[in-house]
Amino acid sequence: MIRNTSTQSKIPRWRGSVVWMTLLLGTTAGYAAPPDWVRTDELQAAHISVPTTADASAGSDSEEPNMTSDPVERELRLQRAIADSLAGDHHKAISELGQPTSDDTAAMYASAMWMMQNGHVDEGMQTLRTIASREDAPAETHKFLAIGHLHLNQPQASEAAAEVYLESNPDDAYAHYVHGLAILRQDDPVRAHDSLRQAGYDEDDVAQIQTVAMQVPVDVMQRRLTIGEPITRIQNRSRYDDGCDSLGGGQAQNKPYNVTVLFAGEYDSNVPLQPRFSGLGSDIDHEDYRFLMASFLDLQLMSTEQFNLGLVGSTYNTFQVDANEFNIQDYMGGAYTNALLSEDLVGSLRYEYHHTLVDSDRFADEHRLTPSMTWLGSRGHTTLFYEFNPINSRAPFLIPAQNQTTDIHRTGFTQALYTFGGDGRIYGGYQYAEGHAEGSDFDLTTHMVTGRIERPLPRRWIADLDVRYVWDDYANPNSLDFYDRARDDERVEVRTGLQKNFAAPVSLRFDYTYINNDSNTENLFGVRFYDYDRHIFSTQLIFSL
Repeated sequence: MIRNTSTQSKIPRWRGSVVWMTLLLGTTAGYAAPPDWVRTDELQAAHISVPTTADASAGSDSEEPNMTSDPVERELRLQRAIADSLAGDHHKAISELGQPTSDDTAAMYASAMWMMQNGHVDEGMQTLRTIASREDAPAETHKFLAIGHLHLNQPQASEAAAEVYLESNPDDAYAHYVHGLAILRQDDPVRAHDSLRQAGYDEDDVAQIQTVAMQVPVDVMQRRLTIGEPITRIQNRSRYDDGCDSLGGGQAQNKPYNVTVLFAGEYDSNVPLQPRFSGLGSDIDHEDYRFLMASFLDLQLMSTEQFNLGLVGSTYNTFQVDANEFNIQDYMGGAYTNALLSEDLVGSLRYEYHHTLVDSDRFADEHRLTPSMTWLGSRGHTTLFYEFNPINSRAPFLIPAQNQTTDIHRTGFTQALYTFGGDGRIYGGYQYAEGHAEGSDFDLTTHMVTGRIERPLPRRWIADLDVRYVWDDYANPNSLDFYDRARDDERVEVRTGLQKNFAAPVSLRFDYTYINNDSNTENLFGVRFYDYDRHIFSTQLIFSL
């Protein structure tokens, strides 16, 4: 074997494999201890038996024409290919190596690794499977088979390959980690717990890995194949205002349903919804405490790699301590469907019906029909949507101009980026809405811009910050305005929160929300009916099943 002994000790670890593993397990690798990567000299000497004589390789009937049978030339090719890989040019390494002969295990293994690094995972896996049963196969063949199967969203095959490797390498912490991830992908956190503990993680780390692995897809391919999970998180929500649910219930699971139940206690400095006035401008700033209970259901009726169909429902109930005339009940039922239109494009259609009551009296009925298109990128997703929202309002009004029954047409987009190694999110969005009401006071156009950032913190905490700016332009003079002006509102909403994910399925969340609505409408006495500040402090206990 020809070797440059003067530089052998300076050869770094196999960076191609490092990059490959980083890309492959980027969503969870931040929690794994650095694996024991194979040095290139060990790859040639200890792990791979490279033939150095003509007797070891010549005379094979299966030899390909573009791979020389000269052992010296073949060794030089392998050395040059390894050098190209170390330089980061894996495509050139494959070309330099050529098509290895079927009996050259070392070259086939190297070729497989470089093909996988270049994104040709299927081809690389075929080569690894070919040499897996050979006596001279590298010791980590089944380990990389397990990783490749996980990349291809084949968790059962990944688990089996990891177990084969662990039989002879029981102390490989990284293999236990991959084994645990494969089991998590099969929605079995109890069994995965043992593997993750054997990988060297404590209970806090295991819970964090389980949360991330079951919420964040491994890569774009998995998001395409498990269409129910990304579409549930991207499309299946009641509003497309911020592109994100903060309830912690949109987990990637193989089960056909997801149920979230929320209990909360809140302090509200200004209960804003007032179905009746007891006097001009009275009770504008009414502070109170309330208890809140909500539930959410997502049930998939049909799911394939290209299509899914499901039902959604929710309940929302508040119980004010003092101002119980402002208790709210909202009940929703609906359905959704999503289809993979191309490799990166998803089409969706969602319908919701809402029945809302205030103080147990019927307040409003509304329908929401929302078609949308979502492009799945390698680092995030982009959604364009339209929503038709007719509202039949039963809110009391003194004159016809105050009738809030309206048809709203809403269009907009959201952009999501995956950050912090895939564990965090950044969202931005814009909405334009136009409402045509029966009462002239409520014909309007609305613009809203939103921004949101989510970041994981140590010990399974998640922090988020959400900011919205809304400006409403009403078309007609307002009936409550003394100067007969059209109403003009500007609203700023800031919400920040901390969420603690305990062992599944329990989460605890703390929220603070500030809302400032600035409106020009006022009566003869200078009372601004739509002008207010609002502070909300909330503690939420969340169960996701």
